[in-house]
Amino acid sequence: MIKKSFLLSSMALLLFSACDIEPPAIVNIDLPSGSKGGFSTSSLRLPARILEKNTSVRLAKIQARRFEIEPAMILGVITQESGFNANAVSWAGAQGLMQLMPGTVEHIRKNSPVQISSAFNPVDNMAAGSWYLRSLYDQFRAYPESQRWQFALASYNGGQGRVTQAIQKAAFKHKKSRQQVNWNDIKNYLPSETRNYVPAVMQHARYYRQNLKSSRIHKI
Repeated sequence: MIKKSFLLSSMALLLFSACDIEPPAIVNIDLPSGSKGGFSTSSLRLPARILEKNTSVRLAKIQARRFEIEPAMILGVITQESGFNANAVSWAGAQGLMQLMPGTVEHIRKNSPVQISSAFNPVDNMAAGSWYLRSLYDQFRAYPESQRWQFALASYNGGQGRVTQAIQKAAFKHKKSRQQVNWNDIKNYLPSETRNYVPAVMQHARYYRQNLKSSRIHKI
């Protein structure tokens, strides 16, 4: 879901400001060709549509209350996924603010209360992405809070099955139970895209947490 070479053009950087605080710097990540995700200014198939000032923060707070996650986490994902461009399309076809793949959208339609008219609708996309992020977080209840988010973000980027396999491999190698495995144990079993994605989003979330006046639900 990250881009192939996460360098925004000067124009995109100028358009980036989506809230009333300075946005964090996008973490530059070089990815191998064929990665499944990735916002890139060169991959856009629609004109860039950066959300108006404060709109992203307001929408994030609404979905944070709805699904009981931090608005800072939602904003952190959006920062890394699309740079707040509601029309972003990845090389693989992931769409919108939170870069949802078509298959993921169908899964959300079938399994959540979220109504999605279009992945390019900012409200629908943020609602769907927030529900999906929370559902991944819920899959790792046996782990401490910070690890739950690390595993959830890794699943959001690379797929839950891949993370589950990494946990199994790490548990075997380190002679631990699955519940004892941590991010440092599993990260080397994941693609470089995912290894870089997780700390990047966590860094963005910390930034927003420090700069937004929000209820600190599910602290990192």
